[in-house]
Amino acid sequence: MTDPTPTHIDERDPGKPSGLSIREEADREIDAYDDLANLVLLLPEDRWAEFVRDIAGEADEAAGEVRYRGVLFRRAPVTAVVAQEGF
Repeated sequence: MTDPTPTHIDERDPGKPSGLSIREEADREIDAYDDLANLVLLLPEDRWAEFVRDIAGEADEAAGEVRYRGVLFRRAPVTAVVAQEGF
């Protein structure tokens, strides 16, 4: 049996335009913060290689970390670019 998809609910995030690259998503998240000094953002594992390639970064693959625009990014089992706060 298949569950019907609710047609009256828009499941997309209106604050996140479709078609953004992972770098563009990261840029939007960085721009949302005033204090970047201690900011750590988690990046979806399945988009890690794409992100490192897009920023032409040199990732510490063993630690799963890379710096971009002064922010530390960590590879993590998340579905979107999110701040590490609360994890």
